[in-house]
Amino acid sequence: MAARNLTPRFTRREVIGLSAVGAAGVAIALTGCSTEAQAGGAGGVLKSGLEIGPLSDVPVGGGRNFEVQGTKLVVTQPSEGEVHAFSAICTHEGCVVGCRDKIIKCDCHQATFDNTTGEVTGGPADGALQNYPVVVTDGVIYTA
Repeated sequence: MAARNLTPRFTRREVIGLSAVGAAGVAIALTGCSTEAQAGGAGGVLKSGLEIGPLSDVPVGGGRNFEVQGTKLVVTQPSEGEVHAFSAICTHEGCVVGCRDKIIKCDCHQATFDNTTGEVTGGPADGALQNYPVVVTDGVIYTA
């Protein structure tokens, strides 16, 4: 019995059509994974003087998540009175991060970030979390 060639053959028109469909699928997937889509405006600029929340809600040595004008933040207090705020959106794929055990961590893919600088300390993320300067006045945290 003679061997048959089972390799599929596509016309040039079919290859171009499949390429266009693939490119459109990639564009849709990338749009769906953008941090803007998942973060509700994370990564933007917050004007100064916006109230974030009471300092008493942020444990010393830990952190807490807040949302200010649609921007998700993780606020840390590594030592008493030392307060930092970062975007709570992971730079890897846009998941929300939180502060536990003195580190900022993304539960989606286990990326970790320094709780004083927002720099990547481990995992698949390749960029630091956006820093938001803050001030504490009368026990309340505000954007600076």
